[in-house]
Amino acid sequence: MFRSVCFFIIVNVASGANIFAIFSTPSISHQVVFQPIWRELSLRGHKVTVVTPNPLKDPTLTNLTEIDVSHSYSIFSLQAFIDNSHFLPHQQMKLAVDYFIKPIFESQLNYPDVMKILKDNNSHFDLVISEMFCAPAYGFAYKFNAPWVGMLSLPDMSTASMAVGNPLHPVLNPDSMLGYGRRLSFWERLISTYSQIRYTLRYDYEIMPELDRIARKYFGDDMPYLGDIEKNVSIILTTHNFITSKPKPTVPALIEIGNVHLKKNVKLPQDLQKELDKATNGVIYFSLGSNVKSANISSQLRNVIISSFAELPYTILWKWETDHLPGKPDNVITRKWLPQEAVLAHPNVKAFITQGGLQSMEEAIYYRKPLIGMPFFADQMKNVRSIAEHGIGVALNTDTLTKEKLKSAILEVVNDKKYKEKISELSDLMWDQPMSGLDTAIWWIEYVIRHKGAKHLRSPLLDLPLYQYLLLDVLAFVFGVIATTLGLLYAAYIYTKPVIQGVVGKNKVKSN
Repeated sequence: MFRSVCFFIIVNVASGANIFAIFSTPSISHQVVFQPIWRELSLRGHKVTVVTPNPLKDPTLTNLTEIDVSHSYSIFSLQAFIDNSHFLPHQQMKLAVDYFIKPIFESQLNYPDVMKILKDNNSHFDLVISEMFCAPAYGFAYKFNAPWVGMLSLPDMSTASMAVGNPLHPVLNPDSMLGYGRRLSFWERLISTYSQIRYTLRYDYEIMPELDRIARKYFGDDMPYLGDIEKNVSIILTTHNFITSKPKPTVPALIEIGNVHLKKNVKLPQDLQKELDKATNGVIYFSLGSNVKSANISSQLRNVIISSFAELPYTILWKWETDHLPGKPDNVITRKWLPQEAVLAHPNVKAFITQGGLQSMEEAIYYRKPLIGMPFFADQMKNVRSIAEHGIGVALNTDTLTKEKLKSAILEVVNDKKYKEKISELSDLMWDQPMSGLDTAIWWIEYVIRHKGAKHLRSPLLDLPLYQYLLLDVLAFVFGVIATTLGLLYAAYIYTKPVIQGVVGKNKVKSN
């Protein structure tokens, strides 16, 4: 009886919560990770209000209120990031502030429906969920005096580790934006160490104060320092798989989830189903994802790809975003949009040419399709490098790509069974988990609701001065003791040297 009462109390505390969520990034590849979570929360009886550029628009979700800020897509452009993909992480972070956080966040908070919530002093929420990309949004946790949960659609982000006091190591876990693999050369270790120090200093002393000023415009000057709100996050849910990320120690507040977005039973349109069914020679699927548009690549790169495809004995299914592909070979089928999971599930698809997006890689691994990686920016460099390191495909460099290299890579991946066997092996490993990524995310979110936060998971590193974390005081004491000891020995030597020399001199005189 007692157990039943306790269970009833816990369930009622966790269900029916009022949740405010904001996912600012205007990119469907990011939003598809978050959509299943806010959908599932609403199905479990929580009242969810979400600000998103990609609303589900499902009338059956009666507990869900979606504030559509899809106008953000007209403001945001990735071209600056693609053009400067060689930048170090701290430089890319500054780009993100100038080209993403400032214009996107301010446009979304000035949206009438969002402004209405901001100005309503009587609004109450039990939990705030925020994407970790847009730090000024953390101010909602202050406004509603509620615990907050951070979410990431990427596996590795230094600011997320810093927020929960997760140790950063420049060699074991270099920043994903550096694009390094599992084993670093000496120069890579050197650059990674410099990059981490520069990133941390710039974020703490330049970027965060700037973001704090932006947040105060909307949440008032009484708001605590934004950096302190960030470090009061209850937990962070971060998309993770062991293919793109090396194993690493994590504090309890950093929860790794993966494969949240997979739908599994997506159907192909009838016309496309017929095209793939008759392609018994095999299909090569080519998509650069939702952020990098095939139609925007250089004409030189496009011609290299087209000339290579024309010489292949396979049907090519290409996600091409305009009505016309110049010089399209007869064996190429183009579509402006494709249900990627359904395409990868088709048995005639032999390989997937991808830009290296995390969600695309998860889908390819689930459906056991070997990969040809062609990265352009951000974490794609590291992800594609991991494709080759794990033996599930081939990595290519778009700057040095030739017709022969692309053709050779496709033929190798399709005809060499080792790639199919390896990705099948990794697929079995990836899906052998005690809980799905979605169930894990929901359990932890409801955990924070039940306990009104998770302060007990707070890492002591967050309250430790930097000099103590780096053992600078201990090292100073040890070196001080050593230096003092050596100094005393030297002083004793200098002091006793004349005495010793005098005694030795007298002995020599007597012997003479």
